[in-house]
Amino acid sequence: MKSLFALPLLLAAATVAPAEVTVQSATGDWKTLPQLTQKGYDHLSEKAQAKLFEIAEAKSCPAFLLNQGRLNFRIGFAVQYDSAGALTRLLLPKLDCPEAEGVAGGALLEMLQGGDYAPTGKSSKGWYQGTLGFSFAGKDARDPAVVAVQEQPGAVKVANPTEIVCERIEEIGSRLASHRVCMTRAEWAQRRKDDREAVERAQTQRGCKADTECGT
Repeated sequence: MKSLFALPLLLAAATVAPAEVTVQSATGDWKTLPQLTQKGYDHLSEKAQAKLFEIAEAKSCPAFLLNQGRLNFRIGFAVQYDSAGALTRLLLPKLDCPEAEGVAGGALLEMLQGGDYAPTGKSSKGWYQGTLGFSFAGKDARDPAVVAVQEQPGAVKVANPTEIVCERIEEIGSRLASHRVCMTRAEWAQRRKDDREAVERAQTQRGCKADTECGT
């Protein structure tokens, strides 16, 4: 690892990070480290997602931008645990945007300390890698059910079908009400497949009603 520097954390809940955990931005390759266990995204802050969306919308960071009103955010990261299993270090890829790095670092720290990720014990030195990926849609986003993750510096380039991606979905008939849905990539793919098949069935049924010979 090289080019390490202390990273100011911007936590969604304005909490103070424990002093014993060092959070840094770094350049390096940690994709050969053992994978953390992904237990869920229960502690992923929606405020942090909204802040990263705001940064991207303002075009203040060249590393990531919105795509059709949507932020598709994905980064790889590395962590180290001590012999007692306590988190001691968190390394994030450099995004050339200190504000975004601070927000992402704060969100990841909350998730790690909340138990969304866990070490497997397969690393003798306590180092592991993980991935944070989510899709945050603004009110003007097109195709709200589509997940298309952009590569970020330091990201794992092969999509993991078990990785959990969270979508902010607007409720039908309302542009103001929305809720967050979290599923694995495989589940999102199955949902899109089911949606396409439902549309095709509906189109076929409409064609049958218009065609008197459809049922013969």
